Parts: sequence; C-alpha cells; structure tokens
Amino acid sequence: MAEKVDIFHTRMLEQIQPHNSARELVEKIVKTALEVEYGQSFTVSKNFARMVSKISDAIVTNPDLRRQALSVASVYIDKKIEEIKLRKNERKQS
Repeated sequence: MAEKVDIFHTRMLEQIQPHNSARELVEKIVKTALEVEYGQSFTVSKNFARMVSKISDAIVTNPDLRRQALSVASVYIDKKIEEIKLRKNERKQS
C-alpha cells in the first residue's frame, strides 16, 4: 500500500504544473490514481479517457469534492514550486 502512495506522489510531482487549470488538476489526480491502482495498461483501454472525463466532471461539479481535490493539488503544486526554486538555487551556486 505504501508503495502505491509513493508512486502516486512521484507521478503527481512529475505531471502537475502550477499553471494547470482546476479541471486539468482534477484530471491529473484521477488519471494518476487509476494508473497507480490498476496499472498503465488500464490507461490505454478503449474508454479510459471517457471514464476519466466522467469522474472529473463529477468532482469538478460537486463543491465539496472540488475543494478536496484542489486541496490535494495545492500540496503538489507547493512541492513543485519548492523543487523549481531549489533547482534555480543549485544552478546559481554552480
């Protein structure tokens, strides 16, 4: 279980960008969660994109779910911004 959480964490940091819209952030969370849980081969199945869209729609249109998803996303955005700042500082020092 902890391994899946670590994989989710790593993939979210790779994919998320501070400039993503709320919809894009929710879609990234949904896609990443499904991929980590069911495997990458699941993401290439015929109706995967439609499923992600339906789940994302449900999250985005429900105020409580939207708030929770964006709260999760903000944690990853903050970490991503920290990584970017660290890289810039490392470049300046070298």
